[in-house]
Amino acid sequence: MFIVRLFLFKSLVALILVNGTVVGLEWTEYHNLDEIYEWLSDMEAKFSPLVTVYTIGYSYENRPIKAIKVSSRPGNQAIFIESNIHAIEWISSAASTCFLNNLLHSNDKNLEDLLLRYDWFLVPVMNPDGFAYSHEINRWWRKNRKPTGFSNETGPCYGTDLNRNFNYEWKKSGFPLDDPCDHWYHGSAPDSEPEILALQNFINQFEDSYIRLYLAIHAYGNFVLLPYGHTIEIFPPNYDQMMRIAQGFADAAVIKYNTTFKCGASGLLNHSGYVSGDAKDWIYGVKNVPFAATIELRDNGGYGFLLPADQIAEVCTELTDGMVGLIKAAEMESLLTPNI
Repeated sequence: MFIVRLFLFKSLVALILVNGTVVGLEWTEYHNLDEIYEWLSDMEAKFSPLVTVYTIGYSYENRPIKAIKVSSRPGNQAIFIESNIHAIEWISSAASTCFLNNLLHSNDKNLEDLLLRYDWFLVPVMNPDGFAYSHEINRWWRKNRKPTGFSNETGPCYGTDLNRNFNYEWKKSGFPLDDPCDHWYHGSAPDSEPEILALQNFINQFEDSYIRLYLAIHAYGNFVLLPYGHTIEIFPPNYDQMMRIAQGFADAAVIKYNTTFKCGASGLLNHSGYVSGDAKDWIYGVKNVPFAATIELRDNGGYGFLLPADQIAEVCTELTDGMVGLIKAAEMESLLTPNI
């Protein structure tokens, strides 16, 4: 049965390529939440039942948090991607959706193989409230929009940095995370935020060893950041293996536009210092996913968070090429087993 479904899927892709029709987003501008969610629905309508869109939970302001899954056959291992956990980092959802679009529509043999041999998950906007707020009110907004219950001289303080709220070495180190009005506030308790619980509950339903790679897409700095973020005294048991896989990303991503990515533990490389309670450390340390990384996209700080939209296409190419290189390296390390 899966052979028939696989043939139909490849036929659909071929038909779309011939007709030149790509529904929804264009990666020449940044899109808002409604436009991204409409694109997810379009992909599901075009490719069902091989593409499925889930509502994995709801934000504090009751916006849906959506995930898309692409699966061409049973028995595939899974690769999980999330982006825009920080509202300000618009390039993260732009690049991750563009990458998935490449995966679905390209006739490139490397991408076609990745599409067929693995299951793919993408949560394009992990922080829908903050993302909407950054589009409508304050372009510089980072956190979610849940009230902290505290105030300062400017008024009530809102939001938790969702990438400091995971229950792994929470509150261990980093910037002044205890200040409820701070940019990096870690929340009142680990896993206190509905967005984090939604992601965790979704991931917890899967069997152990199903998800093999977890990639959190961020900006900026051009890094592939590995566990751990809270210390430089302890490194993961398979750190050397993860470094070789991360270097596979960097070696492939540099080719087109000479954009160099540095690889290493985030405690060593992160430009914002130590990080406690982030997604990659939780997925590695609690869920035992054998490769977890934060990929910090362009740039090195010239534009910073305000990367011009005319760079989206190049960043998408770097992410796409980097992903191909990363997965080839993971296969060489026997961390991934392609379903051929």
